[in-house]
Amino acid sequence: MIIALVIDEQENVVSIMEGAIIRLYDTDSQTYEDYPNIAKQQQEGRRSAVLRFAKEKGADAFAAPPNTFCERSYAQAVEQHVQFYLLGHPISFREFEKRWQNGSLSSSDRLPAETIVPS
Repeated sequence: MIIALVIDEQENVVSIMEGAIIRLYDTDSQTYEDYPNIAKQQQEGRRSAVLRFAKEKGADAFAAPPNTFCERSYAQAVEQHVQFYLLGHPISFREFEKRWQNGSLSSSDRLPAETIVPS
């Protein structure tokens, strides 16, 4: 499985609009690849652009702290059967990886409405 995460300069998993890097974490090999966050280059549709980019790179899931998706990008993600790893708040990538490895993260096919930003 490949999980897309957006990472800030301090290596924290943050919402799409906050991070500088899109990290694609391969859970099978426990390796990752980093890409510049293309949302920073867009005027509109930034969350959808990151979703599209991650899907094109093979992502099956998204780490989702609050405000990661807007209504439009969330609807697209659900339509594309993306799995979500809901995070109550930003955490470090190392903490995310540790939680993944010890099985304390679970995925869902839906996010709570209060974590979605209006489009």
